[in-house]
Amino acid sequence: MNSAYTKWIIKALLLSLVIPGIVAGINGFMDPLWYRNTSHRFNQKQEDFNERQQKTNYITYHDFNYDALVIGSSTSTNLNQHHFKGLRVYNYAINALQPLEYKPYIRYARERNGKPFKYIFIGLDFLLAGKVPPPPFEPEKIFADTNNPLYRIKTLISLDTFMYSRKNYINSTGNRHIYYDRENVKHTTQLRPDEVKANIAALMKLIEKSPNSYSFNNYKYDPGYPSILKSIQDDNPGTVMVFFVTPVIDDFMVGMVRNNLLDDYEQWIRDIVAVNGVCYDFMYPNGLSADPLKYFHDPNHAYPAVADMMIDTMFNKKVEHDTEICIYITRQNIEEKILLLRRLFRELEARTK
Repeated sequence: MNSAYTKWIIKALLLSLVIPGIVAGINGFMDPLWYRNTSHRFNQKQEDFNERQQKTNYITYHDFNYDALVIGSSTSTNLNQHHFKGLRVYNYAINALQPLEYKPYIRYARERNGKPFKYIFIGLDFLLAGKVPPPPFEPEKIFADTNNPLYRIKTLISLDTFMYSRKNYINSTGNRHIYYDRENVKHTTQLRPDEVKANIAALMKLIEKSPNSYSFNNYKYDPGYPSILKSIQDDNPGTVMVFFVTPVIDDFMVGMVRNNLLDDYEQWIRDIVAVNGVCYDFMYPNGLSADPLKYFHDPNHAYPAVADMMIDTMFNKKVEHDTEICIYITRQNIEEKILLLRRLFRELEARTK
């Protein structure tokens, strides 16, 4: 064989091994998919590009021994699992996670935990209580991918993974508005007032007028919603369920009233309380909702400081009465609280005319 051709073949083979090796080394070092313990100054600001997979990877490939779980959509991801006093908590809340998905994700975490959770904190959102399209990802597919023996090898040499490694490196050298650290804590930096106003204007337009099912003009409360919640309860006997309704800004609630959704909101609250007996309702007109530039970065996503207040209310102080940020609703006081909520919503809407 021609010696020059042989050398070319050898170089080509070496190159075919070197490039995947470099990619795998960088991906392993940066770990954007959260299946390693690698932690250093270059991967402290993690992109949340697929929380279903990332958080499931974390559960699967780390020591998993927790007392409690947080589950919910993006509006619950900002609950700092380390802010719960005397309770080891894992926040398994995921962007756009629907209530129908809660049970399989809770079950997977419980099985990995090896024992039932003492508490499960369940975040509930008004828009996701309506009839919505099926979830975009099958939970069982996520679990199967994570546990595939070849999964880590394939993702280590993946150029898609490499692109997220690169983004995370860039994040580490500059400012990033929303990111996860290596302790599963979601950070959100304070935006300028003009940025918050722009976010609110753009997203409220979508929430009110979008043709999709998440909008006010297409909203239809799901009559099967209480059955979904009851199914979660039945699948976790002996666990204390803490149901909480996530906060929104005043403009969001005014839009609900003007789109004739107050009856749906009230039915939703009634169903939550009927299933669980207790509900912490943070979604009503109060001092936080009235000051969105300070406490929110868009219509239905509050800053982490608000989430800390919510944790204090639900667990650290175990509040069992109304506060400045929460209406405490039980089966015993439901009629009184529904009248209060209706009055507060109506008064808010009247003030903004």
